[in-house]
Amino acid sequence: MREIKEEEEEGYRKTLKLPPGFRFSPTDEELVIHFLHPKKQQASVSPPLYAHLVPDLKLRHHDPWDLHGKALWNGTQYFYFSRTMSNRITENGYWKDLDTEEPVFSEAGEIIGIKKYLNFHIGEAPAGQETNWLMQEYHLMSFHQLTNPRQEHGSLVLSRVQESKTSHGQSFCSGDEDSETELSYMDEMCLSLDDELDDINSRD
Repeated sequence: MREIKEEEEEGYRKTLKLPPGFRFSPTDEELVIHFLHPKKQQASVSPPLYAHLVPDLKLRHHDPWDLHGKALWNGTQYFYFSRTMSNRITENGYWKDLDTEEPVFSEAGEIIGIKKYLNFHIGEAPAGQETNWLMQEYHLMSFHQLTNPRQEHGSLVLSRVQESKTSHGQSFCSGDEDSETELSYMDEMCLSLDDELDDINSRD
């Protein structure tokens, strides 16, 4: 299984024309500044330098296991642009908003975006079956949105999707049989939040 993943990662690097050893692993700040913001502004300025690397799936939401070949994949995570909608229904389920969000800060300490967390469920809302698929959805944040955070329908967002190594929800298409101690997706999320908060505090 590891050999297959390594071959797929090598194919991914060749697709992006990256040298060996390089991997697409941006921080939250980099996703907002170098990808989401330039993509938003591309209609009025010159073509973005890096944003074209991330596919734009427009208004359609996909089942997470169908993202391969459609979204940008770095071996463990999928990245793609889409638009905000009144719901996030897919062919076989829906993305449920976990009502958890946090600001994305620049190096100067300014809020440049908002990151929301979602979890994929199989079936119809609200009684769908929870899976291990998680999404981090990045939104641009203007001064107006800081005072009125409601997102306009059709606003551009950037999504980072991955399948968590947990036994909490139902797993699909992961092929991972590691016997390591597993955490629930909420535990992993909290640990990730703690790490990011520590990083922010260390800048002060």
